Amino acid sequence: MKKAFAPVLAALLCLAALAGCGAPEAVPEQVQVAVLAAMNMEAKHLISRMDDAYERKIDGKNYTLGTIGDIDVVLHQSGMGLDKADAGARALMENFQPDVLVLFGMSGGIVPEMGLYETVIAHEVFPAWKDDWVSIKTDNDLAVLAMNILEDAVISNIATGDKMTWRKSDYDRISQACGAVAVDQESYAVAKAAQEASVPLLIIRSMSDTYDNSSLLGFFKHGPISAEKAAQDTAAVIKELDGYVVEVLVE
Repeated sequence: MKKAFAPVLAALLCLAALAGCGAPEAVPEQVQVAVLAAMNMEAKHLISRMDDAYERKIDGKNYTLGTIGDIDVVLHQSGMGLDKADAGARALMENFQPDVLVLFGMSGGIVPEMGLYETVIAHEVFPAWKDDWVSIKTDNDLAVLAMNILEDAVISNIATGDKMTWRKSDYDRISQACGAVAVDQESYAVAKAAQEASVPLLIIRSMSDTYDNSSLLGFFKHGPISAEKAAQDTAAVIKELDGYVVEVLVE
């Protein structure tokens, strides 16, 4: 009698605590635009611009879903650096099958022409510290669309590395080597993941420090404003992506 009762008891306990029995997490429906941000400082400003936002967790990662305009959006905060950005981008694309992937946030200007809080839309992403990486282009149609929406933005190259620098000699070397006007720690990893998944990528960066005003202190002083500017610009572009998704991607 005891042996016959044991499986029944186990089943009842499992039903009472599904999470403890390893029940699979429900995967949301496909979204139109998946967005990646490295830091909460950046992510929170885009979440504040989402309607009907709610949280989901899949495989231990947190996602915020909602709408911006008429666009279904999912946002994930990956953490800083190449490895975290790579993992975050791949998880977004695998779990939500987006039509478009967007990376946004702060960046450091490495040429005198890039002023504080100005926006750069990535055309091509280059390695900042390694010579054996191959540069990767973002989606040109998306970049042009974003530039037309953001009148003060420029389309240019971005360099990515897994370390930070405040030296003008590094800025000069990087910009002269590949024409980059800004540096960050995530764009290359996200571009590589998007390329491998054949998902159109848009990168929007706001300058949190500049060629002549670059320091860790400056980053903390100007970073919050730059993060909000990047989120504001990103939301403005996402609102206009419905036509792009329907007319370009479906065709």
